[in-house]
Amino acid sequence: MEKKEASEKKENSKIYEVGYHLVSSIAEENIPAEVSKIKENLLKEGAVIISEDNPKLRPLTYTIKKAFGGVYKKFDKAYFGFIKFELTEGDITKIDSFMKSNESVLRYLVIKTVRENTMFYPKSLSFVEKEVKFKLERSEKAPKVEKAPEKPASIEEIDKSIDELVATGL
Repeated sequence: MEKKEASEKKENSKIYEVGYHLVSSIAEENIPAEVSKIKENLLKEGAVIISEDNPKLRPLTYTIKKAFGGVYKKFDKAYFGFIKFELTEGDITKIDSFMKSNESVLRYLVIKTVRENTMFYPKSLSFVEKEVKFKLERSEKAPKVEKAPEKPASIEEIDKSIDELVATGL
């Protein structure tokens, strides 16, 4: 009977990941305390943490404003981290409302995902980077022609070349 209940719980469980930005005004030594608040809330709602990444200070693509007591502050950097968790019986809306009400959280996103390990893949090359790489590879394959060191042209040689060009109409 217990195996059946465990397998039903397993079937009803869902895997989520919450990615978040913490405001950059938090002192770096206080970041672990802020992360533990988020984790405590997840555990309180019945989540089982699968993996996480400690927040790291990163520049933001654009400035984000957040109200603190009616005063807006602008942020162009934030601490980014994520937590992947399994939720069997808890309510994701309670987790969502906690994240929304947490003043330390600048932005967050909760998504449904899969259990596999979260891995960072190398950034794919942009079109411009691919074009440059292609040209470099092509130039390396081209036969190398060695040029003899050129000596500076004399005034007579330059005059002669100009006369030839004028005579040919170029």
